[in-house]
Amino acid sequence: MEKQDEPHFKKSSCSYCGDAQVSHAFFYFDSLISSVLEPHILSVSKRAPRFLKKFADWLPVFTFKTFAHVGLAHFSDDISKSKTFRSRVVWEEAARRGIRMEQLILWGKPMEYYRAFLENKRQPKEIFFNSLPIPPEYLELSKDWDNKFTLKEEFKKNGIPVPAYFLLPLSRRALPRIFKQMDKPIIVKPKLGSRGRHTITNIRTFSQMEDAVKIGQALSPHLIAEEHLEGYVCRATLVRGKLAGFYRGEAPCVLGNGVKTVRELIQEKDAKRHSRVDKISIGDELQSYIRRQGFGLGDVLPVKFKLSLSHRVGRLFGGTTKEMLDELDPSFVPIFEKAVKITGLAVAGFDCIVPDPARPAHSQKWGIIECNTLPYIDLHYYALEGKPKNIAGMIWDLWAHRGLNGPQ
Repeated sequence: MEKQDEPHFKKSSCSYCGDAQVSHAFFYFDSLISSVLEPHILSVSKRAPRFLKKFADWLPVFTFKTFAHVGLAHFSDDISKSKTFRSRVVWEEAARRGIRMEQLILWGKPMEYYRAFLENKRQPKEIFFNSLPIPPEYLELSKDWDNKFTLKEEFKKNGIPVPAYFLLPLSRRALPRIFKQMDKPIIVKPKLGSRGRHTITNIRTFSQMEDAVKIGQALSPHLIAEEHLEGYVCRATLVRGKLAGFYRGEAPCVLGNGVKTVRELIQEKDAKRHSRVDKISIGDELQSYIRRQGFGLGDVLPVKFKLSLSHRVGRLFGGTTKEMLDELDPSFVPIFEKAVKITGLAVAGFDCIVPDPARPAHSQKWGIIECNTLPYIDLHYYALEGKPKNIAGMIWDLWAHRGLNGPQ
């Protein structure tokens, strides 16, 4: 697969956003409003009459069709304009099945909103969706599972492994008490959001925690602190209750030789990297990360000392990736299936920290750290090693029980 035909690192002006920069002011405001309104919205939506739910599904469709009618928008069949590679693998699978799929172009800008035409006994059925074609009845949430605190509360209650955690209050007066109660190192991250934005790991001192809170609160007023588990960052993706993919990501690291500095070792590693691996980005986040381990870019690493360079994993950050569903120890499977049953989600991606996915779950300390209700399934497709299952196909198959699908 050619480099331009797969995800690559997108440089941002904020190193703490990684390759997924967002407007700090907008995200902060959105997090503030969501924390207040989301529980009420979910409560109302669960009790809302069926016709109101149908109206809520119909309104955006009506809006976009109206925009198209007056020339402000149109639908494109150009797959190269896919907003994300998550949508692209879905589109590629649609093409293999003979399903016509199109993307909304609004004011000339490609949107993460699509339509497809599925066959039934009478006439093609037009469906609309945000990136993943999940039928609307599966999109009703019992809780905000993207909320890291809510997820951990429910999983802890039901015996699913999670790291120790605290919801940080808006006032910083309680921080010393919380810091004292937690085993070190710890992690501070926004309660809402994904892609590791403004997440600070490997915190060992209170001053480091104070710095982490400042960085986190630049993006969101609501933060959580959690135990820093050691291991690979993994993604378990489930479709209709079954484990469909298991991806393992490793952070970039360098090995000391007693001669070269950290900067020189990074440059040497970059020069020898795999053609599909991006260069290691040396910014404020990386320097702060290695500083918390007691090193600077100009320091010489001891012989055979392995220094992790980031909490971000995968080839976009200079690390490695592997799709390893077939190598995963079977003892993990019922735990993930129990977890997704608790959420009631038809499609879910659980991020977890696991020292060795090939060893039995009970033999090691591991835990689920977050849930993605619209998971980036392309992670499984573009790993450096391993062969993925057809997760996009499994999602299209969710429509089969309605008697809707394209020719196979």
